[in-house]
Amino acid sequence: MEIKKIKSLNREKIAEWTEPNNVKHIKKVVTYKATRWVWALFRTALLIGLGFIIIYPLLSMLSYSFNGDFMGNSTFVWIPQRFTMENMQLAWKFLEYPESVKNTLFIAVGSSILQIISCSLAGYGFARFDFKGKNILFLLVVLSIIVPPQTYIISTYLDYKFFSFFGIGNIGKLFGGKAWTVPLTNTYFSFWVPSMFAQGLRGGLYIFIFKQFFAGMPKELENAAKIDGCNALNTFIKIMLPNAGSACLTVFLFSFVWHWNDYYVSNMMFQTKNEPLSVVIFRQSDFMRMMTGYSGEVNYQFILNAAVLLSTIPLLILYAVAQKYFIESVAKVGVKG
Repeated sequence: MEIKKIKSLNREKIAEWTEPNNVKHIKKVVTYKATRWVWALFRTALLIGLGFIIIYPLLSMLSYSFNGDFMGNSTFVWIPQRFTMENMQLAWKFLEYPESVKNTLFIAVGSSILQIISCSLAGYGFARFDFKGKNILFLLVVLSIIVPPQTYIISTYLDYKFFSFFGIGNIGKLFGGKAWTVPLTNTYFSFWVPSMFAQGLRGGLYIFIFKQFFAGMPKELENAAKIDGCNALNTFIKIMLPNAGSACLTVFLFSFVWHWNDYYVSNMMFQTKNEPLSVVIFRQSDFMRMMTGYSGEVNYQFILNAAVLLSTIPLLILYAVAQKYFIESVAKVGVKG
């Protein structure tokens, strides 16, 4: 009897599965699952391809920097047959690495801190105060983001080469003499001065970030501060800026990386001393080529890759330390903006 019941139940299930409606449903389920698998495979392949394209320069630098083989060795593809630290040692020597890193840190850290102060003030003003020409001025700030530095680099260089304290030094001409000028080229002030006035590298972008962040903060905080007797400046310093930590971190990291990697402006401003790493690598490349050549145990291409790797290591360390906080800060800025 039990066997007959089991057979009858199986016949009922088979009959149920073979009904037209159930067949369509099964086809939809199979199609949906197959589509998900295909999309997952495509997405995985796409991410792996994009990841390889992004990480390829770093892998190439690592491969060449520790390679002790000849450049013409046809068996060398990614992993060298002989590892060596000689390329790194020579690059360290050519770059005068500790001094160059110190100069670059002074430029990047100093400019980033000054840009946080100046751009946060400008962004807070655009976000909270109404004045004539506000929209036009903010439009000019946004347009400054897309203006290439090549259009104003000559005038900027002349201003810092013969810095007259924003025109005050021209008073000297009134007494029949020369204008009072101070050369700011080859000094850190060629980057610090524009950063003080929110006009450093990508200053317009940082003003925009702060403006969007402060515009998303509740006005009740400022109203409470006014009741307690705070003026606008005290409200900004004691209330608004401490709550803008995520925006400050975002601006600092962006500014630090851009100043660290900058070559175009740095090459114009630093020509004899205090040169950052990007400028030193470019100017020492010809010297490295002349000293090493293209043959022998030491190769110019390997040393150049080692030099670039040395300049990248501080940024990799910064990314490893601040990656979590950077992602959180960008997310907070995006939500509040």
